[in-house]
Amino acid sequence: MGFFKVGRICIKCGSNNPDSENYCLNCGAILPRISKGVVRPPRVKITKHYDIIRLKVEQLLAHEISYEEYNDTLDNIYYKIEEAGNTIENMEIPEELAPYFKEQIEIGLTGIDMFLEAINELRALPELMEELNNTESEEVRENIVNEIERIKGNALNLAAEATEHLNIALDMAMENMSKWTEEDFGAGFYV
Repeated sequence: MGFFKVGRICIKCGSNNPDSENYCLNCGAILPRISKGVVRPPRVKITKHYDIIRLKVEQLLAHEISYEEYNDTLDNIYYKIEEAGNTIENMEIPEELAPYFKEQIEIGLTGIDMFLEAINELRALPELMEELNNTESEEVRENIVNEIERIKGNALNLAAEATEHLNIALDMAMENMSKWTEEDFGAGFYV
């Protein structure tokens, strides 16, 4: 008898497949790609998109980037996150695996929705900056600056909270995958 190594688990049928396979040998479904980043310790957090938008907001407000570059960055991140959300929502998870994934998916989708909302709020900044540049009244300028700071603060706080939701979902995924493989295959499954 030899030790059976857990490879790539099919989300559709639950079959174990060798790491080298891209399609489930049992049902033909596309196997999930678990990047090397997923195997990292849970204390390492996902912050890439948050860090980028925070940087771009600061660059925009410091007049270091154009409105077009700022909007293109927001659009790019928005579509990536939206696509990830659509992929997750459309995943078919077998009933017997649903308990392992339900809560983490809900938390992850909440994080995705929050992040998209934050990006939509940040879309107002270029228009406000343009208005600020074209206004001479100190009182109006002060109101615009206050509105820019309010939107920046609210949106970045929302994006940070969204990022934390995504990190919780990642931690849960790693924990659930560990539990699932232990429950289904034991500490070591012998063939």
